[in-house]
Amino acid sequence: MKEENPEELIVDINKAIGATASQISSQLLRLYIPNKDRNSKEFGTQRKWVLEAANLLAEIGGGCTIMPPVEGIWLDENKIAVWENPVIIYTYVNSEKFVEKLPELRKFLHRLGRETNQGEIVFEFDGQFFRIVEYDDEV
Repeated sequence: MKEENPEELIVDINKAIGATASQISSQLLRLYIPNKDRNSKEFGTQRKWVLEAANLLAEIGGGCTIMPPVEGIWLDENKIAVWENPVIIYTYVNSEKFVEKLPELRKFLHRLGRETNQGEIVFEFDGQFFRIVEYDDEV
């Protein structure tokens, strides 16, 4: 018999808050939209990419949150620090929509990398960090 931890509180959040159990999403998809290219030059169309990403993430999760630009740093191929201001967009995914939209997400991320001259495009999904360094050819 398992001994209960007296300090562990078990609460049915759905019941306590009045949420719908069938609407729980636990997988987070987070995109990073850069403002500079691989040569540390601002490419000037970040907002266009943010809006396109937001629409796609809204389709995947029913909505999304767009964070204001944050400050970030990465090292270029010569190990020189490049400072930039990426915008982070995230959603908690609807699994069926996520699977359905994977080809569109891939197309978007590869086009972002290719058209903005990125050394890599990164995103997070379900606690893992992914890097794309080779982009599909334009279709």
